[in-house]
Amino acid sequence: MKILIVDDEIWVRELLEEFLTLQGYQVTLATNGEEALKMVDQNPPDVVLLDIKMPGISGLEVLSIIKRLDKKIGIIMLSAFGDFDTIQKALEMGADHFIEKPFDLNRIAKILSVWEDVQE
Repeated sequence: MKILIVDDEIWVRELLEEFLTLQGYQVTLATNGEEALKMVDQNPPDVVLLDIKMPGISGLEVLSIIKRLDKKIGIIMLSAFGDFDTIQKALEMGADHFIEKPFDLNRIAKILSVWEDVQE
């Protein structure tokens, strides 16, 4: 399964990349929304782990564009700002899950495992 990690914080990208690669996933990284959208267009992932608050295009805007391009791409929103309104808006826009930072890597692995089973 191909996973795209989109976060402006290098430590988040590196931590997720290392963990998910060890889990057997094909991982690519994007530092911002613009870069993520180019990657989705050129080589669509199965799932995107997407930060909400980034410079430039916000994660919610990226979510909206990705869902217009391909509704089958799974979106897991990541944010340190997990207020109810933000979570509700992301889910209404098509996000499949919302995980607050700091996150539990095992929870992410379980969500991805379930996603993989459902897609087969």
